This record gives sequence, C-alpha cells and structure tokens, in this order.
Amino acid sequence: MRPIGQLATEEQAKTFADYLYVHDIEAQLETGKDGGHAVWVVDEDRVDEARGLLSRFRSMPDAEEFHQASQAAAERRREEKKEVKHEKKKLKRPGAVAWQMKRGGLTMVLMVGSILAALLTGFGQNSDWSQWLFMSSRFAPDPARFWEGLPEVLNGQVWRLFTPIFLHFRLWHLVFNLLWLKDLGGVMEQRIGTWRYAGVVAIVALVSNLAQFIFGGPAFGGMSGVVYGVFGYLWVRNRLDFRFGVILSPVASGLLMVFLAVGVFGLLGPTANTAHFSGLLAGGVLGWAAAALNKRTERP
Repeated sequence: MRPIGQLATEEQAKTFADYLYVHDIEAQLETGKDGGHAVWVVDEDRVDEARGLLSRFRSMPDAEEFHQASQAAAERRREEKKEVKHEKKKLKRPGAVAWQMKRGGLTMVLMVGSILAALLTGFGQNSDWSQWLFMSSRFAPDPARFWEGLPEVLNGQVWRLFTPIFLHFRLWHLVFNLLWLKDLGGVMEQRIGTWRYAGVVAIVALVSNLAQFIFGGPAFGGMSGVVYGVFGYLWVRNRLDFRFGVILSPVASGLLMVFLAVGVFGLLGPTANTAHFSGLLAGGVLGWAAAALNKRTERP
C-alpha cells in the first residue's frame, strides 16, 4: 500500500476515493496532522494509474464525471451489500449444508476414506494396515536433511506424503474432523469447485504432513491439518474478497481456536500441533493468493 498524494478537504478526498472505487482501485484515506487528507492505494501495481487519475481530479475537482462517480459508487456499494446479505441467507437456510454436500464429491471421498482407514487400521492398532499409511517408518535425522527419513517415498511410495490425513487413533478425533470437514469442506468445494478444492487440500496436506514429520516424527495422523487449512483459506479469503460470499460464524471460528489452544496445552493427549498450525498457515496463504488473483482478474 502506497500514498499517492493529499487533498485539501474531506469532501474532495471522499469524492476521489469513490472515483477510484468505480475504477476498481481500492483506496484508504488518512487525515494528517496538518489537516490534509492523504490517499493511499492498496494495490501497488495500480499506483501509477491512480496518480494519473489524481492529477486529472486536481485539475477539475468539480467536474460532473466525479460527482457521477460518487453516485455510481454509492449504488454499487448498495448492490454489493445486498449480494452479501443474500449469500448469508443462503448459508443460514435449513438444509443448506446438506444441499452443498450433494455437490461436494471430493469432501465425501475424504470422509469415506477416513472412515475406511479407521476400520481397517483399528484406529491405528493394526500395524499391517497402518504401516502403509504412515509417512515413514523412520525419523528425520534433522530438519535440514529431512528427506533422509523418507526412504519409502524416495523409492516411489509417494502416496505416503498425503495418506497420514486418513489415519485417526481415537473415535472422538475422527468424528471431530469429519464434522468440520463436512461443514467447511463441503461449503468450500461448492464455492470454488472440486478441482481447485482438490488443489488446496493436496497442498495443505503435503505442507502439514511434512511439517509434522520434520518436527515431530512419523507417528502421527489425522485430517485436522486439512480442516485448519480449509478454515484458514475461508477466513482469509472472506476478509480480502467480500464477493467470495462464505461467512464463517464467530462461534465456529472460536471453537476451532479453542481446540487449537487445547491441543497446544496437551489437554487431549498427544496432538499433532505442528500439523494444525502449518495447515492453518498454508490455507491462509492460499486464501490470500486466491483473493489477490481474483481481484487482479476482475480489473477492466
């Protein structure tokens, strides 16, 4: 974000901000100690364009096109508020999540896969099956040479980079993850499409699994890293891209943060905290990238 100049009055600053808004340039205003009103442009790639528009505005601030831009901006904001309210109502309708799940094929595959893995492995007690889903049978010698602890992966068993997400060692852990995956994953898949959703899940699973392996060893499993990654994606993107239209309730967000803290303090037994935090971070970064890309492609 960069400043592009100052305007003398608050009215002029707001009018110019509206003018930038109808040109899809996000701006913020700041009142200085000298009484001037600084204009900041959020997207640095459009700073030069915004400066050109500012020069035009300064040369004829009372021109009709600027007043028309203010009216157009007000109308556009009203329409965008209506759109957001409409999306909120859709998500709050009884049966909305169930309807979305009908179209959430990959979410269902992840859920069924987790249930089958729990049954086949006896929640991790049957080593004959579990050994094929763990990332490795060895510990990494040190973080800088973690790949030396992945002999099976290096010999072609690449699925091990992803399959720990299907392992669960306690019933409550499986139920917790599947309920959150059903709600958050189902909504996300319906909103961004199955292929993009698959990409997010794969990246988050890879990052969280590798991070947990490097700093905690190979004996871990669970869909929690993916759940926190999906949550991070939705939370960040919704705040950067208001047209995204997926509203997370404060209660849901609070509960996930509480469980994150509970895991850190070890109140639920051994917990893959590194997978949780790295998944959350990876999902947030992907949400930020998606919002930035969407904003760039929407330019006229």
